[in-house]
Amino acid sequence: MGFKRPWVQVPPPRLNFTRMDYKQNSKEKREGARIEKHLIIQFSVDSGASVRKWDVSSIQDISEKGVSFLANGRFLKGAKINMMIRIPLRPFEWFEVAGTIVAVEGPKNSSIDSNLQTSLLRISFLELEEKQKALIHEYISWCLSNLRHNSA
Repeated sequence: MGFKRPWVQVPPPRLNFTRMDYKQNSKEKREGARIEKHLIIQFSVDSGASVRKWDVSSIQDISEKGVSFLANGRFLKGAKINMMIRIPLRPFEWFEVAGTIVAVEGPKNSSIDSNLQTSLLRISFLELEEKQKALIHEYISWCLSNLRHNSA
């Protein structure tokens, strides 16, 4: 028969919460910590139309200066983009912010549908309010402190 455990204990996964990129990396333009967290983002490229077309994606990483995420379609560097981000410190609120597309990497054909063109968009935040700056800073600090606490 043997011993049966009433529960199965699974060790927590080791997650890479952050990647610190410094100026030694010539491609890195952002200053400060870059947190690799997959947060939900809704976005709409500002086309000047009265009705916005919104899409949803998952953030690849976030810093106090901007975000990067994958998106289907073709995008122009310099275009203005409106975003709504769900930050875990305020799970019932959307963090609304505008930004500028500073780099477009891709497009690459999607593995799901060869007609879809997936690009990595790198966005710089525009005109953050002090409250928004404080929220992003608090979230990044919280992630970094949890990383240090878990790795110790």
